[in-house]
Amino acid sequence: MRDVAKAMAIRFGVYGVLVVYLACDLFVFQGPVYKSLNEPQRDEKTEIAEAKASGVVARVYYRPIFRAQVEEKMVEYLWRRGRIIEETTAGERKLLRQVIVNELIDDELVKLQIKVSMTEEVHVRGSQIDQALASEMKRYPSEEVFGTLAERAAWLGLKERRMRLAARIQRAEHLARMVDVKVSEEEAKNWFEGNRNSFPGVFEDHRIAIIDALFIEKRDRGWKKFRVEKLRRYAKGKIDLFEEVLYKEEGE
Repeated sequence: MRDVAKAMAIRFGVYGVLVVYLACDLFVFQGPVYKSLNEPQRDEKTEIAEAKASGVVARVYYRPIFRAQVEEKMVEYLWRRGRIIEETTAGERKLLRQVIVNELIDDELVKLQIKVSMTEEVHVRGSQIDQALASEMKRYPSEEVFGTLAERAAWLGLKERRMRLAARIQRAEHLARMVDVKVSEEEAKNWFEGNRNSFPGVFEDHRIAIIDALFIEKRDRGWKKFRVEKLRRYAKGKIDLFEEVLYKEEGE
């Protein structure tokens, strides 16, 4: 009984302190609680104007996507193909920005879905990250090039790269659950029979290639359906796209 009484006394003491603090905040020194209740609410137009001025090209549930993110991905996309941004036309840059910003929007939606809807967190093993990192490093001519790109993207070296790869693997595995794709032996054989004129030899000679091609086709079709029916449908009204910021060319 003494322990219960002691606990109750402590609880009431804490409540008392909070009440005194709130009273002082509201009526004496006008602290953060008073300001939050009395300061005028910022209107949507002001927030959007400030977001645009800060280089925000889109918002997903008010989470910003910056023009710098789009530009960095565009530079990387071109670099992987042996090109630089100065070699592109205004039309190509506009198209690339459109594709990239939609990828970034979907990426944000998948991140939110993982946080909200998953009953079980996707665990990413260290060996998976090691394998992904080894594969990723092969894309760069040297570690110096990787270091330059990492510095330009403000990554904190390999540690942040591993974190980014882990997040990418997590999202990929989540999407694999959401877009369950399988290609049966029968499907592959039927497809082969319907396209026999394009393939010399027998089914077994092309089995792996056919199954792989059908898998990619079904996965892409499933992803498009998932994107429309799940990601974008439930986020309707929660995505803002500021095209004048996204498509603005340097010097305009």
